[in-house]
Amino acid sequence: MIFYLSLSAFYFLCIIQTSVCGICTICSCSGLINKELVINCHGKQLGSNDVLNFHLLTLNQYEALNKLILSNNNIINLPKNLLNKLKPLKSLDLSENVIETIYTTIFIDLNNLEDLNLSKNVLKTFDDSLLEVLPTLVTLNLSYNRIDSVEHRMNKTATQIITLDLSHNNISTLSKGFSESLSKLQYLNLSFNKILSLENCYLTYLSSLREIYLNNNLIVALNMQMLPKSLSKLHFGYNQISEIPYDLSHIEVLNIEYNKISEIHDNLTSANLQRLNVSGNMLSTFPNISFESLQILDISDNDLTRIPEAICIKNFPLIIQLNVSKNPIQNLVFHSELKLKSFVASYMSMLETIDKDTLANLKAPLKDCINLTISNNNMLSFIHEDALEHMNLCSLDLSNNQLSYVAQNLTAHGDISTTHNINLQGNPFKCNCSLQWMLDDLMPKLYSSQPNFLNNLRCAWPPQILNMRMVHWYGWKNQIFCIDTSNLKENFAMEVVTLDSSPGLLIAVGVAMTGLVILVVIGIIWTQRISMRRRRVNRKF
Repeated sequence: MIFYLSLSAFYFLCIIQTSVCGICTICSCSGLINKELVINCHGKQLGSNDVLNFHLLTLNQYEALNKLILSNNNIINLPKNLLNKLKPLKSLDLSENVIETIYTTIFIDLNNLEDLNLSKNVLKTFDDSLLEVLPTLVTLNLSYNRIDSVEHRMNKTATQIITLDLSHNNISTLSKGFSESLSKLQYLNLSFNKILSLENCYLTYLSSLREIYLNNNLIVALNMQMLPKSLSKLHFGYNQISEIPYDLSHIEVLNIEYNKISEIHDNLTSANLQRLNVSGNMLSTFPNISFESLQILDISDNDLTRIPEAICIKNFPLIIQLNVSKNPIQNLVFHSELKLKSFVASYMSMLETIDKDTLANLKAPLKDCINLTISNNNMLSFIHEDALEHMNLCSLDLSNNQLSYVAQNLTAHGDISTTHNINLQGNPFKCNCSLQWMLDDLMPKLYSSQPNFLNNLRCAWPPQILNMRMVHWYGWKNQIFCIDTSNLKENFAMEVVTLDSSPGLLIAVGVAMTGLVILVVIGIIWTQRISMRRRRVNRKF
């Protein structure tokens, strides 16, 4: 009943709004019934479709038009009077076309437009006069174009722009006037451009800016005086910066990965810093400074040979995540107590063993558990069975190391005993009696709760069962790894394909075969008789 009522309502709307129904024969439409129309014409190759133009010109009659998607349509230029008739429109997507120039007259009278996407076109220049004719615009995406010039041509008109994406272009500078016209901007993305210096961008005039992305440029110095005081999140990864500025007092997030930083000064001020990513630099030491608000620290892919002594509860009272991967660390000893929700130590070429007391000072927060990841270490061949006995584990990832044996005690601590979030894949296990517990205890739990952790859980020894998945023996009642392992492969084949050759089974098979032959013969005879009758009926005299 509801279906027929909905269908009737749709037809009623079609009678009233013939233009809507017309365009919906070309594109997909949604929201007709709740009167918030979204028209999706993605990939319809409508760059020169006159029928589409006709329908768009009359869509202004439909007051609930909310979003129009014209992406990937090979559009070069929009008809002059096409879009300015779509007065109710709030969101317009013109991405993935071949638009070279923006004519502001096209957008006149779009007084309700809040979101405009012009990404993945071939724009070479951009001037802010577009913002003057779109007084309600909040989000503008100009990424993945060829823009090398950003010009200021508009009058002193207040804009509402909050989010601006200019990433993946050829921009080297921003004009002073352009920055001044964006007084309400909060998010700016200038990543993947050709910016050499912040002095050429006049960013201090962006008085409301909260977050900026300048990744993958050519910046050699991070000068905080060239940035507005309103900023709290800085992303400067993959540049040529060699020094972290002293004053980060108002910064909450600093991502400065893969630069050329070899030292962090011990007089760094960072009372509000919550996230710090200095991975991919050249740090060999870490200063003994306090990060009172720090929660997430990534010091991976540096030149550290041990866990820095400065990383402790005293200096980092709120820290919950630490990543030390890709460092030449031989011993994961924590010199002072640290409580984390997540610890990652992966891709460490020098790490060979984890002894009983190695991780003694690493614990989970009170009434919480820790996600422990020690994976992809091509030299790690031994972990003591009591190395994790003091931890309340949420999850344990020991995948892709060189472990031939893992003790059952290692995986029996904390919440992990109920979630079974244990990843041991990619290790060269010796499948003997010492690992029988994996078939008896771990395998059934993973099979029902984490089957994806069984895909690459294999035996590397003995040679007869090299690369065989342990899940092959799931459900076997015998202690398979405790018998003569040289016959495991043969025993498995026998278990799967051997049939009982008792006299009763042979008799049953013989009777079945005889009956089948009789049925085949009867079928052949019956087919021949029917064929003869048809020939008699169709015979011509």
